[in-house]
Amino acid sequence: MKQEFPITSNVAQKVWDNFERDLLHRLKSLPEPDRTEISLEILSHLFYSAQNDPALSEEERYLNAIERLGSPDKYLKPLVDDILLYNSLDKGNPVAVVGSLQKLASRGLLHILGTFILGFGYFTVIMLFIMAVLHMVDPGVGVWTHQDGNISFSFSAQPDSVQWIPAYFTPVGIAISCAGYWFLNRVLRMFVSLNRADKKS
Repeated sequence: MKQEFPITSNVAQKVWDNFERDLLHRLKSLPEPDRTEISLEILSHLFYSAQNDPALSEEERYLNAIERLGSPDKYLKPLVDDILLYNSLDKGNPVAVVGSLQKLASRGLLHILGTFILGFGYFTVIMLFIMAVLHMVDPGVGVWTHQDGNISFSFSAQPDSVQWIPAYFTPVGIAISCAGYWFLNRVLRMFVSLNRADKKS
């Protein structure tokens, strides 16, 4: 960073080094590409802010620029939390899914609608997975088609109804639920990416 941001004063260089050291320490939980991108962006902002500061000494200009940035907990913690949540979501972490849905719902009416649709999708695939597993113990658990044409998920046998592929319900149900969970994660990840892009702009 020293070559990209030339500093002439030794005291100012120490101020810069201390700030950079603390910044990298706060970003240590992030993957290297994210850590490099964020640190470069913040250091660039700090450097150009100091260049435009009216103070006479270089070290005072950097101290003023650091003060203008504000508390690192305010501008770094939400950013770090968002990136960690995004990366956990990419791995299919259920906790990250819930956290992402909560964040998505807090951004307005349209996002609430999207959250409801995605939430219903997650509920359906999780329910299907549970039923597919329970079907191994109780063959009556499954998807049933009734005489009136309606379809229902049931944990018990339904009289006068036809069960959907009872012989293969367990493997097919597990496969469909896993594929559905993966697809919903891709969609949710896309929404989270769009929200991150909006925040940056």
